[in-house]
Order: sequence, then structure tokens, then C-alpha cells
Amino acid sequence: MTDARVARRYARALFGAAVRANIVASVEDDLALLSAMTRNSPDFKRFLHSPTASKDQKLELFGRIFSDRVTATTMSFIRLVIEKGREDSFEHIRIAYTELRREKEGVVAAQVVSAFELNEDEKRRLIDKLTRESGKTIEPVFLVDSSLIGGVSVEMGNYVLDGSISGSLNRLRETLIYDLLKQN
Repeated sequence: MTDARVARRYARALFGAAVRANIVASVEDDLALLSAMTRNSPDFKRFLHSPTASKDQKLELFGRIFSDRVTATTMSFIRLVIEKGREDSFEHIRIAYTELRREKEGVVAAQVVSAFELNEDEKRRLIDKLTRESGKTIEPVFLVDSSLIGGVSVEMGNYVLDGSISGSLNRLRETLIYDLLKQN
């Protein structure tokens, strides 16, 4: 079974428990904390993935670090994942859990890339328009990429809206090449 399938199964089980306990957001925050800890601490990540560290050592460390920082549901889940030897799947589980939460709430993630930092009013108007167009609640991530030259590019699932100047120039270049090749 692939990591993504395993992660999705674990995420579904955790999500079901979180829904029953009405702590979906808290558990998602707990998973984000675990992910940040793994990402920001090379020593922690090395220990987590070390084949020489025993399950008991990992359980003890996780208990010391997280027991007073995460919900009891999350802590029980962490113990289960470590007992099953699936601690390398934590990040995949976090991603799958977030997808399940978005599905349940009818939320779609959107990555909005602009050439310059958007002000709060521009962000709000853009999200309002995307919400009206998609009929879903938008969960945006705003990024800045000066290579766009100007404008905005939005990616929501399989949908890409490229309103950037660099995107327009690329489309124009492709059209010109196509027209030139068509003439020959």
C-alpha cells in the first residue's frame, strides 16, 4: 500500500474521531504543530526517522514534547502511529486530514500569486469574486513572485487563472510561434 493511501486511512480515522469529539480545528492545529516541529528541527526529524531509536524512546519523547500541547485525541493518535511504525507518514496524514476538513466544510484551497504584495482590500475583493464564481468558501494562501511582472495568478485545485503579464506574454509568444509554424 502506498504512503498516500496509508496516510488517507489514518487521516480518515483521526478525522472521524475529531468530528465525534467536535475538535476538528484543534486537531488540525496539533498536526500543524507536529509538522512545524519536524520541518524546523533537523534533530527532531532525524530522531523521528531513525531506525535505531526504539518505539518506547519515540513515545517517551513525544509524550514529553506534546502531551500538554495537543489534544488527548491527537496524543492517542500519535501513540498509535508510532506503535504501528508509521511515523514517517505524519506529514502525509496532516495533508490528507486538511483535505478531509476542506471537503466536509465545502472549502477550496487557493494559491494566489501576485507580482507585488496585495493590500487587504485587494485580497478581500479577489477572494469575494472567487467565492462568487466558484460557489465555495475560499481558503487562500497569498504569495509574491516578482517574475510575474504584474497581475495575479490563481490556482484552485485543477483550475488556473493566469492574469499575470508574464502569462499574457507567454501566451502571445505561443500564438506567434503557432502562427509562424502554420505558415510554413
